[in-house]
Amino acid sequence: MKWSPGMTDVREPRDVAGALHLRTRGSGPRLITASRIGQANRARVLQVLHTGGPASRAQLARELSVNRATIATILQPLIDTGALVEGPAVSAPVTGGKPARPLWFGHDGPMLGGVQISPDRVEAALMGIDGGIRLCESVDYGRTSTAEHLRAAIIAVTDKCFQGQEIIGIGVAASGMVNASTGQIISMHLTPALGGMEIGNFLGSRFGVPVLVDHHPRVQALGDRWFGLGRNIQDFASVYTGEALGFGIVYCGEIVRGKDGAGGESGHTTVQLDGIQCRCGRNGCWETIATLGWLRETAGTLELPAAATMDCRQLVKLSREKVPDAEKLLDTYARNLAVGMANNEQVLASGTYIMHGDVCGGGEPMRLALKRWMHEFSPHRGVPPVILLAASPDQMSLLGGGGMVLSSAFSTIA
Repeated sequence: MKWSPGMTDVREPRDVAGALHLRTRGSGPRLITASRIGQANRARVLQVLHTGGPASRAQLARELSVNRATIATILQPLIDTGALVEGPAVSAPVTGGKPARPLWFGHDGPMLGGVQISPDRVEAALMGIDGGIRLCESVDYGRTSTAEHLRAAIIAVTDKCFQGQEIIGIGVAASGMVNASTGQIISMHLTPALGGMEIGNFLGSRFGVPVLVDHHPRVQALGDRWFGLGRNIQDFASVYTGEALGFGIVYCGEIVRGKDGAGGESGHTTVQLDGIQCRCGRNGCWETIATLGWLRETAGTLELPAAATMDCRQLVKLSREKVPDAEKLLDTYARNLAVGMANNEQVLASGTYIMHGDVCGGGEPMRLALKRWMHEFSPHRGVPPVILLAASPDQMSLLGGGGMVLSSAFSTIA
């Protein structure tokens, strides 16, 4: 039986612009249709399984506060399409009754596509609905590459992963500024030829499935929400660090995004009114004091070893070796990162910060330094912000592409 969320044809054009919003601006109250209730209920079941692991019908009914008949109705379309499969029966309870058969994601069930487009490379992954990556391909390119060369690189990796596969859809995490409604990369300062690329239409025409495009940190946050450290957390910020900075914000279990995918450019919030000029043309952006570019320039000024390729992992190593100025620079790097994160804590009080990218290479010393400065800069309300480091290898943006497809296909916003 052909996979189809909600038992409709996924190839049918859908209005997905508001699928990941906390709230759609300018829209009035909407009635909840029967089909939307069913889709939302199926999404809730998937999230419970992702969070808690294999569960029987009775366990799911208790978790979701419904009766067995209701849970059976919710589950049956997922079982019919192979999204869920029944495991071997376990022992019957001492009180009697039939042995339970835990449900889990089918290995041969519907597939998801994830793509990450960054300034230096494109990566694609074919994954199961359980978040298991079946196939992953990547190609590096130069930042001065032509649009034709970039399209060829994207075709090379996506064809290897998606050609001949039956997939629900493709979720794309793109660095730079995007229009999530049209699927366009508006601009990418580090790789200019990616600017203006209609990546959504390009991939949608090639593979004949819905393609959703969003800003990289938001997609990363969806990966954390569906498959990573954010699975049991209703409010958190997913933070990308490295050559750029960005937040993906999850509030009350849902991604926060502006109209057409606007917002989320936290790296370009001003932290120094009289600061140096950023590559975006403004002065004093957070990116000017807390990215790898700043770290390497400062390390060079301090004459630290291998300053031109300095990263957090190397800086922690130098600090442990008591190299002069290394420990101080590590603390300053953590402080500068905490400035932007604490601004978010003042506004949205996310409470938990899941770190990705460069700072994760610094391990526990960097986490503790970030925790200390976040406590210093954030409102003192009894419980300081929690700092978590993503695991390595970090594939949350690719997994987030799959999570974006799941969020849209099952309409998690009623």
